[in-house]
Amino acid sequence: MSGQLDLSTAPVLVFDPVRGNMLTTRAILHGIGFRRIEGVMNRTQLERRLKDPDISLLLIEAGDDVDRAVSLVRAIRLAEIEANPFVPVICTLWNGNGDAVTELMNAGADDVLLRPYSAARLLERARWLITNRQPFVVTSDYVGPDRARAASDKTFAVEPFEVPNPLRDKASGAPSDPVAQQTALEAARTRVDKERISKLARRIAMAAEVTIQASTHAGAGTGFVIDLIETSSELVKAAKRLKQDDVQDIAMVLEGVAARTATPGPERAEHAQLTRQLALALYAAYAAEETDRFQEDLDMTLGLVRSRLDRARERARKRISLASLLQAS
Repeated sequence: MSGQLDLSTAPVLVFDPVRGNMLTTRAILHGIGFRRIEGVMNRTQLERRLKDPDISLLLIEAGDDVDRAVSLVRAIRLAEIEANPFVPVICTLWNGNGDAVTELMNAGADDVLLRPYSAARLLERARWLITNRQPFVVTSDYVGPDRARAASDKTFAVEPFEVPNPLRDKASGAPSDPVAQQTALEAARTRVDKERISKLARRIAMAAEVTIQASTHAGAGTGFVIDLIETSSELVKAAKRLKQDDVQDIAMVLEGVAARTATPGPERAEHAQLTRQLALALYAAYAAEETDRFQEDLDMTLGLVRSRLDRARERARKRISLASLLQAS
């Protein structure tokens, strides 16, 4: 197949705020066989062009603003902007900083190229995306190629799945069936949204349970309360994309209840308990995993939290004991 690739019909979009860089990239793309190449220099133009589901490859220059590029890639993968969330993405960098490469990959980029790069190098990466592109995985905080990354919810089993690959379809000369392609794209989007709802709900349920367990200890579990509130907000966004009224309603009620856990006091545990119940309802509806796996992970997390609370109580006891001895002396 690699010897029969035709890149001339694959639309490529290049995002680079520096005109000279963009023109150089377009020349390299043309030199390796691409003919439908368009360059944009600001995010507004980029988002407008990404509405075209026919875009087969996106090149993003990170430049001096890696955070901007990371935000953009993540927004595409999480469907926060109107675009094909599965479009192949190659990011480019002038600075080979390891942290920058890691951030871009963890945002969901397929690949990162360091400038200056040769036409042969870019062609090699394009061929790899066509013939060996990695399947995608979905976690509570990541959508993108499966690189066995250590996600924050690493104890949660994730199942890779194949996503539409417009670059492969164009380059291989596969018969064009717009209706079938759109159907496949929508099916993949729906799967991502459902899996994200499942994983976000699971994360919320675990954070809520830890909050309940830690509610009797001043200052304990604060990090989980913050995660509970932030993840609830992400859940609402995912639920809106699924376009199911009942799911949206539950997610919005959950977000409101979760927000009340921010206020310390005797009612925190009650709000966390209701949040947990709502989250488990969504989890049960969309989780592909067995519920006993959730219980195993929950028990492990609670065990760690209880251990930390015990150590904190022991340190507090020792401080009080030491203070008493100093006063007595």
